[in-house]
Amino acid sequence: MTNKLTILLGSLFISVVFSFLLGGPWNLAKWLDAVFLIGLLLIMAASVMILIEAEFFNAFIKSFKNFFSRVNQKEKYIRESERRTSDAVAYQKIFPIRKDLLLVGIALSLSSLILSSALYYFLS
Repeated sequence: MTNKLTILLGSLFISVVFSFLLGGPWNLAKWLDAVFLIGLLLIMAASVMILIEAEFFNAFIKSFKNFFSRVNQKEKYIRESERRTSDAVAYQKIFPIRKDLLLVGIALSLSSLILSSALYYFLS
């Protein structure tokens, strides 16, 4: 099976289990709420992966290390005596599954939103 199908089937299974845990008797509205929440969770996970791939947090980490190495005099003397720089070795982290997570998350959220709206307007 492909990644998208695996993620979709796993998400639907988790949404069924999650809808039973919400309390009270199971109904279609609770299941659609659970599907929407799982879709949002997938979108957030994909967004975090995109931020990590873009090395968004590396600038913060580097400035904190630089600040604390300048403030701590022992570290400054050790770094000068060893003739090393405060620059860390950069590496790139790649998440090949992020696109699949994003697409499935958007599909689940939109389909849940549409079905919930239809359920509300046509059955009320």
